[in-house]
Parts: sequence; structure tokens; C-alpha cells
Amino acid sequence: MLKKNSNYKQQKGFTLTGWAIVIVIFLFFAYLGMILAPVIINNHTTNRILESLKEEPGITQKSKREIWRLIDNRMTVNQVRNLKKEDFDIEKDANTVTIYLEYDDKVRFAANVYILIERNKSVELIRN
Repeated sequence: MLKKNSNYKQQKGFTLTGWAIVIVIFLFFAYLGMILAPVIINNHTTNRILESLKEEPGITQKSKREIWRLIDNRMTVNQVRNLKKEDFDIEKDANTVTIYLEYDDKVRFAANVYILIERNKSVELIRN
């Protein structure tokens, strides 16, 4: 006959509490991924838009208004809706155009808790 305490030492695996903790951690990261995925995708799309301006012929000869129109058209096509003209700063020199993008994304996490994502990007366009 086995002693009562010896059965506990032979048991292996997770307890119900262990599984509950693992599931809670998994759900937390799944929720975090779900709320941050659109922001990450939007960030990637914005990077592609700015980088695509490097292939634009004669970009350094265009006015700031024309460059903004190119950016705005690309944002419309790619459904980027959270950026405004005020988020961009376009500086022109003789042979270069530098575009600065600076904005904050605020994502609601839970109730009155937000995740703030600061975004800074600059692209230097050189005369082709």
C-alpha cells in the first residue's frame, strides 16, 4: 500500500492553476497583438509611401504643394487616414528635398489606459 504523500511526488504535468496562468498570459499577448496590429501595418505602409517618393522622377524640382499632393494621393490609395498635413514638414534645398514625419498614435488598451506610440521618420530625396 502506498502512502498518501507519495502519489503527489509521482504526479507530473500542469495543474489547473498552471494552465489558467498560461492561458491568461496567452490571451493578454493575443489582445495586445490585436490592438497593435493596425498601428504596425499603418506604420509599415507610411514607410513604404515615403520610400516610394525616392523613385519619383524630378521630385526635387517639384514645389512643396506638389510633393504634398503626391504624399496625399499615396495615402488615399493605401487607406492611411490618421495622418494630417500638419504631421509632415517638407524642406527644400537646391538638390535635395527632406520630408519629416512626426506624430503620435494613441491606442486604447483598456478603459482609460492608452498605449502611446511616437513616430519619427525622415526621408532625404536627392536630385536624379
